[in-house]
Amino acid sequence: MKSLRNTLWVLSAAASIAATGCAPPDAESGLQESEAPAASSENGLTSVNGLTSVNGLTSVNGLTSVNGLTSVNGLSSNVGLMTSAAGRTTVAYLVRCALPAGRSITKKDQYGVSYTYAGQMGFAPEWEYGACSLNCQEYVTACMMAHVNTAGVHIPLWLDAQKVGWGRSSSYPNQEGSFFGNIFVSPPKAYYCNGANFDKGVVPGRLGASQNGAPYVNPLAGWSSGFCRDTCTPADIPYQNDGYKACYGFNNIVTVFRQ
Repeated sequence: MKSLRNTLWVLSAAASIAATGCAPPDAESGLQESEAPAASSENGLTSVNGLTSVNGLTSVNGLTSVNGLTSVNGLSSNVGLMTSAAGRTTVAYLVRCALPAGRSITKKDQYGVSYTYAGQMGFAPEWEYGACSLNCQEYVTACMMAHVNTAGVHIPLWLDAQKVGWGRSSSYPNQEGSFFGNIFVSPPKAYYCNGANFDKGVVPGRLGASQNGAPYVNPLAGWSSGFCRDTCTPADIPYQNDGYKACYGFNNIVTVFRQ
């Protein structure tokens, strides 16, 4: 499959539900964003609205994993995510992570206003019309968590994953970390582990910095080094340095590199 061989620009979330910030162009204008490379994005997630330590995204947010995003029952117009600006931003990035470039969905809010959200990364294309399976949920989770920047800073990142094809860039030498889990279940499971270079080229709001209110935790830190390399299963040769294909019981991992 096509590798993520373009820079991904991300600004993300203060993990708190109440956090606010700029929304992506397509989140509030109702217009589809202009055409862009498959893995590039000039805006980022400002909050994972509706995600708490108790409830996952499909519990009380008008979102289900049983039905496709385009269906009436897949994403409600009357309750949950589509009824607030912060929620609609979350939807924008769910769609952006799940669907490939060239695909989009249009949904209405509680007032009948339509919003079109563009796909970009293609981690779970099946969710457009059908159920979001366990693999779908885990990849969307990893993609969403990879966007988190608790300081709200724009930074360039490089994403690698088995789903979209392995591939490295010499411009992004530092393996920051890997993300995995499932934020669709209750309670949500949002995890990361440290990459080999997580403490190099540290930037505010990312792994290696003093993050406040991050939605994820490192489950390996309590009983191992906290490094992915000491516990996780690397990609098959010759991509063993590109990322991981399994970690902490999860098989759908996104590994992030930074400059």
